[in-house]
Amino acid sequence: MPVKIRLIGWLLLVLSIAYAATSTQGEVIQVTDNNSSKKTQSVRGNGVPASMIKNNAPKDYTVKKSDTVMKIAHMYLKKVGYWPQFVGVTSIGKTKIYPGDNLQILTIDGLKLLTVQHSSRSVVDKLEPEVRDLPNDELPPISIKKLKNLILHPTLIPENEFEALPMVVSGGAPGDITYTAGDTIYVKGLRDQQVGDQVSVFSKFRKIIDPDTKESLGFEVRYNGDATISQIGPVSSLELTNTVNYVSPLDRVISMPVQQIPDLTPHRSDLVITGKIVALYDAITSTAEDNTVIINRGSRDGVDPGMIFDITDTRKVIDPTSDMDHPKYLVMPPTVIGELLIYKVYDKMSFGLITDSARPVLINAIVQSQQ
Repeated sequence: MPVKIRLIGWLLLVLSIAYAATSTQGEVIQVTDNNSSKKTQSVRGNGVPASMIKNNAPKDYTVKKSDTVMKIAHMYLKKVGYWPQFVGVTSIGKTKIYPGDNLQILTIDGLKLLTVQHSSRSVVDKLEPEVRDLPNDELPPISIKKLKNLILHPTLIPENEFEALPMVVSGGAPGDITYTAGDTIYVKGLRDQQVGDQVSVFSKFRKIIDPDTKESLGFEVRYNGDATISQIGPVSSLELTNTVNYVSPLDRVISMPVQQIPDLTPHRSDLVITGKIVALYDAITSTAEDNTVIINRGSRDGVDPGMIFDITDTRKVIDPTSDMDHPKYLVMPPTVIGELLIYKVYDKMSFGLITDSARPVLINAIVQSQQ
């Protein structure tokens, strides 16, 4: 009996020391859905298997100003679709992390959980998901600047609707055929607008065709800039206030409603969705991390914003036993070379940002939703 008492006493002593050590090191904060904080003892139900943590994930990390939430997710997780469970939130936008914060991995009930210890500051109220600048010290979820023009402006418009929009007919100095910020442009067909209204200017870009079925997936237009109406008439005058591409005759003008940057939640899919990268931006045959691509899967296939896709590479090599004059090719097993975050979804196609890539991503590369 004395042995049992001593053993129980020893266990209680060990547990009390462990608890005291945790308390003396400062309260470990876990960010919750409503942006409040709670102690790690009450985070049951969250966490990811140890197999989802990268071998080189830091045990202790201090957040830098150059970090983003997605960058940190890639630092720790083999599949960023597990981020909500790993940090205990439902949205990447609800992950309040700041430069100087300390991140540590905690093990609870056999699962790994990322804890956030805020550095000399209190947790702030959640920002509303509207288009405005982030506080200077708040860590952005992703590189929003790279996506802002694509997210805030329609990039897919039925071709017949585009042709019916008000059209740029001239602008700038006599003889000019391209116009930039500060130039006046002249537009015919403006209706239901007033002097002072803000509009955006688009041009035809391309039709997106499914390489396998040859189905038309949509008609893509390119955002060129913004303008303010200065005079209304059969031919109206507008002042270009901002341009990201040259504006030219035959471009179209669209009245832009107030829009919001979506609160993207990286997540896995309940369905196995397989597709292809069918279009690249600012590239012809290959692209890489931080660039936008289009896949031939959309809402009709079960895709939604925030879904994470693995990008795979299935290279072909020459069979060394084949006749070199008539070579035969062997298809290598598919290898995951990167990840894609879906940020804008249409019926037949979706736009995604490559958030990680080990080597160049090729046109027609296979993508599959993370499970």
